[in-house]
Amino acid sequence: MKTLLCLLLAIAVGTALQSVGVPHGLLLGSILSTAIIVSQSGFSPTLRFSLGFVQIVLGIATGLMFQAWDNQAAASLLPSLGLLLLCLAVQVGIAGLWLYKVTGWNVKDSLLAVYPGALAAVFDLLESERASSKVIVVHLVRLLSITVLVSFCIPGTPGLAAAESSPWVLSTVLTLVSLIVLCLLLGRLLLRFGVPAPFMLTAIVLTGVFIKVGYLQTFHMPQWSVDFASVLLGVLIGSKFQDISFKDLVRHGRAGLIGVVLMLLVAAAFAALAGKILGSDPLTAWLAYMPGAIETITIVAFSGGLNVVFILSHHLVRMVLLHFAPALLIQARRWREMSERS
Repeated sequence: MKTLLCLLLAIAVGTALQSVGVPHGLLLGSILSTAIIVSQSGFSPTLRFSLGFVQIVLGIATGLMFQAWDNQAAASLLPSLGLLLLCLAVQVGIAGLWLYKVTGWNVKDSLLAVYPGALAAVFDLLESERASSKVIVVHLVRLLSITVLVSFCIPGTPGLAAAESSPWVLSTVLTLVSLIVLCLLLGRLLLRFGVPAPFMLTAIVLTGVFIKVGYLQTFHMPQWSVDFASVLLGVLIGSKFQDISFKDLVRHGRAGLIGVVLMLLVAAAFAALAGKILGSDPLTAWLAYMPGAIETITIVAFSGGLNVVFILSHHLVRMVLLHFAPALLIQARRWREMSERS
């Protein structure tokens, strides 16, 4: 019952923020309300299977945006993708070094705090690696900073008209069910190898494959499913504030804000470089090199009339790279432990 009440309150607060025009209001409102509840009462909501639901819904919704993807478009992006990889390394290096040297955080917390992955992936990493709760504070600051910054920097009509989907005929339902089953099966396989947020990754890639072979061409995720996934993700992340005091929130938030600013400045520098040597639009490149907040950036890019495929392609590569990198580290650690035992 307490979990249900917490969920209903999260929906109410998120809806209220969304109705007054707060960007990403459902997610931010859910995080805010849940964080207040768990920090004041010590109660942490239990939402079984919710993280898998969030990953699959957001993954399919993201994968559906790549209908215009082709080999020629992929080849033209390779130079910019090379800059993206270098940008990510510099972002993590500079911001992580600042947290480690200046604020005195340990190496694990410093690296996880500046890990420029999706929020679901970050949450998965926190669960598996048992990092300090202050890490999630930095990621919340990153989400809020990017959301507010891009919303003010890029003009556009607030909100997007929901795209009309084709009628839900039996073939569409069967295709969607088969896609979800494949996402679950392959996601479970990736989970065995330690890949964070595996269901989101498989959903993005498999949805793109389905589109390319002629399925789900006119299908769009129902808005309620995306909204509910945002609320669930907000509740899951907000529950991490159970052991965080207001004093710690202020202290870690300040440290996180400086780290986020450093990462955004690095992204801006590489966007300017891409504009000079590749002829890319600096603003579009800056959004492509952002360290996360793919949902916010997607909405702003659509409303601002920017090159959404270019931006999302970079974020997809970022997500694939940053989802598999921790898995490789985990496997290397396991192999080393096995070799030491033998």
